[in-house]
Amino acid sequence: MSDARQTTSQELEQFAQAQGLRIEERTTAALLGKALVSFFRTKPLGAFGLVLVVVWSVIAVGTVGSGGGWLGLGRYDSQEVFKIANPNFVDDKMANVLDGESADISTEDLRTLLLAPEVYGDLAAESGVLPQMLEYVEELIASGTVLTHLETLDPAQIEIRAGTIVDVDDLLATGTNTPLTTSSLQGPSGRHWFGTDRAGHDLFSRVTEGARLSLYIGFFATLIGVVAGTALGLIAGGLGGNIDLAISRLIDALLSFPPIVLLLLLRSVTEPSAIWVTLALSVLAIAPVQRIVRGAVIALREMPFVEAARTLGATNARIMLLHILPNIVAPLIVIFSITIGAFILAEAALSFLGLGTLDVSWGKMIADGRQFIVQSPWTSLFAGLALTSLVFGFNVLGDALRDVFDPRLRGSR
Repeated sequence: MSDARQTTSQELEQFAQAQGLRIEERTTAALLGKALVSFFRTKPLGAFGLVLVVVWSVIAVGTVGSGGGWLGLGRYDSQEVFKIANPNFVDDKMANVLDGESADISTEDLRTLLLAPEVYGDLAAESGVLPQMLEYVEELIASGTVLTHLETLDPAQIEIRAGTIVDVDDLLATGTNTPLTTSSLQGPSGRHWFGTDRAGHDLFSRVTEGARLSLYIGFFATLIGVVAGTALGLIAGGLGGNIDLAISRLIDALLSFPPIVLLLLLRSVTEPSAIWVTLALSVLAIAPVQRIVRGAVIALREMPFVEAARTLGATNARIMLLHILPNIVAPLIVIFSITIGAFILAEAALSFLGLGTLDVSWGKMIADGRQFIVQSPWTSLFAGLALTSLVFGFNVLGDALRDVFDPRLRGSR
C-alpha cells in the first residue's frame, strides 16, 4: 500500500472516530468465521454434510500409523494387529492338550502341559502374541480355575467323564491353526465395536482404514480430473477455432465410452493399485468439467471487462488466468465437492466387483460380507453405512455450496 493510500486510510479513521463511529477491523479469520456461522444458519443440511466430511477426514488422517494412529482408533496395524491373542483360541488349545488327562491333574502338570509354546502354534509366535497367550494361561493356572473355566464356557470346551477330561469342542475340527479362526464373525462388543469379519479382523479398524482409501482416491482423482478438464476448457473456449474443434472432438470420443466400460478397459491394462484406480477415475471427470468450463469461458470472453483488458493489450493467457478463471472458481468448487462423492462411490463399486485395489476398501468389505448378511449382518452393514454417510456428506455439501455461490439460489433452503 502506498504512503498516499495509507494517509487517506488514516484520515478516514480519524474522521470516523470524530463522528463517534466504531471502527471494526475484520481479519481473515473473523471473516471466515462469520461466513461459517452464516452457512450453518442458512444451510443446515449442507452444514451437516460439512461436519460428516470433516469427521471422516479427521478419522482418515488421524488413524495413519500403527495402533490406530494418534487418534488410537481401531487398533489397526496392517496384518499384525489382527493376529491378537484371542481367549477362545487359547481355550480351545488348552482343551485339546488336556483331552484324556485326569480330572485331578496337579498344578505342576498343568504348567508343563499348558505353558509349552508349541501348543499354540508357530503363527502365534510369529505374530508376537504368544506372550499374551501364555500370560492368560498362567493367570488361570495360578487361580486354580483352568478346569472350571473350560467347563463353564458357552459353548463348553471340556467335560469331566469318569474322572477324565474330555475335549468336546470342535471349533478347530477343520485342522486350521490360526488365532483368527475363533475370532471370525463375532458380533459387536466392547472388544470389537463393529464385530469381526470371517477372517477375524476387527471391522471398526477396517472401516476407519477404508475411509483413508476412499478419501485419498476420491480427492486426488477429482483434483486431477478437474485440473485437466479446466485447462482444456480454458484453452478450447479461449482460443476457439481449430483448437476448440480438435479438443471438442477428443472430448466427444471420451464421452462415447460408457463409464463402466472405460473403467474396465483402463483397469484391465493396469495393476490393482490405488494410484492406477485414481488415474482411471480421473479420466471420467475430464469431459464433463471441460464442457462446463468451455461454456463458461465462451460466455465470459465477450463481457465488457474482458474486452477492456483486451483493448489494453492483455494477452490471451493473461485474460484466461487473471480475468476469466477467477470468475469460474465458484462453479468449480461445487463440481469438485460433488465429484468427490461420485468417485468414492465408483471406487467402492470397483472394489465390490473385485476390480479395485488390494487395500482395505469399503466396497470390498461389503462384497466379503454378502454371504453372511443374514446371520452376521454387521459384516456389510457398517461399511455400507460409512460409505453412505460420506457420499451423502459430499453431495449435500456440494448442493449447499451451489446455492451459496449462485445468486439466484441464495434464498433457497
